[in-house]
Amino acid sequence: MVHRLALRIIPQLNAVVTERDVRRRKRWIMLAPGLVAFILYRLLHDTLPLSNPFVLLTIGGTLSAITAYWAYAMGRQASVGTIFQTDGFRRLLWIGGWIGFVYGVHLSLLVLALLALFVDYHFLLHPDGPAMMALIISCTAVTRDAFEIGHVVRMESDGMRLVTFPDGGSFRELLRRDFLHVARWVGAGLVAGGIVVTLYRLNWTGDGLEIGQAIFVSVLAACFAHGAFLSARYPFDDLSKPIKTLSLWNICRFWVWPCFTFALTYYLVQMGALIFLFHFDRGLMFFHVIIGGVTAGAMAGYGYFLGSRVFVEFQTHGGLSEELKRCPFVMEILAKTGWATSGQKTEPVAVVQGHPDHSREMLS
Repeated sequence: MVHRLALRIIPQLNAVVTERDVRRRKRWIMLAPGLVAFILYRLLHDTLPLSNPFVLLTIGGTLSAITAYWAYAMGRQASVGTIFQTDGFRRLLWIGGWIGFVYGVHLSLLVLALLALFVDYHFLLHPDGPAMMALIISCTAVTRDAFEIGHVVRMESDGMRLVTFPDGGSFRELLRRDFLHVARWVGAGLVAGGIVVTLYRLNWTGDGLEIGQAIFVSVLAACFAHGAFLSARYPFDDLSKPIKTLSLWNICRFWVWPCFTFALTYYLVQMGALIFLFHFDRGLMFFHVIIGGVTAGAMAGYGYFLGSRVFVEFQTHGGLSEELKRCPFVMEILAKTGWATSGQKTEPVAVVQGHPDHSREMLS
């Protein structure tokens, strides 16, 4: 889900996809796939074994892939046939395979796990409601993201110079350039997540074991994600400096969304796979330790990536335009650090193993 994080946290991308006209078009376009998913579910309910999680996820992933191509074309303001002629195979595979099928399956597992753990509405016991919700929600969310990506691509083709494209390429470049710093945060998250789950399951004796575990792991992962974000966003400062300069409201808001929200999302997706696809014994501590570690480690890595890209964007632009200032997570940072008022034009720098490198721009 790196693309989703990038679209909402990277200021330039957030400004592009939250323009009033874009949001208005997106709301209308999101209605159609949800309605189609509901109709298809009612039509296929009596002919396909949708109570089988593999069948449900295959149908949902396929429908999400088709939806992704359609929504991407709507964002591009072109026909589906046109995008297949003009866009390269790699991007088309990414749109249909990752943003469509894989992301759609992830969202379906998220819905099924959320209903099972927090509402006690278990898909394997009562398949109809969860299955229908999984199809509708996954298709609707895929439509939203594919449309936004299509709009970003259209703006890029119109001449906009993007610092970060939300396809994971910048994340892979970060791993090649600054692997040690990313590995430290990811490794610390893996170890801490596993330890927290182990201690929690050994000491918890009351009800609500799995709900409490999900919350504890998500809180820990959110702290790692926020810390890694600040570490990469301010590579030359101690973490205490940005914490002291930012308001408590901004810190809490960013911690809740996206850090805690996406941490819980990753946790539930893994639990959904554990429960509905692999039918592992939920009493075995080993699997819970792995899920806790992976959740905290992944969020730490993604937090560091987002912070590094925001740092690159500020260095590249040497300040922000009025559109970028609409990003709710940026304004106080700018005011406190002087970027919004100094008007300085600094040369873009790359951070390699924590040190500035003026020899090349750190661009995607």
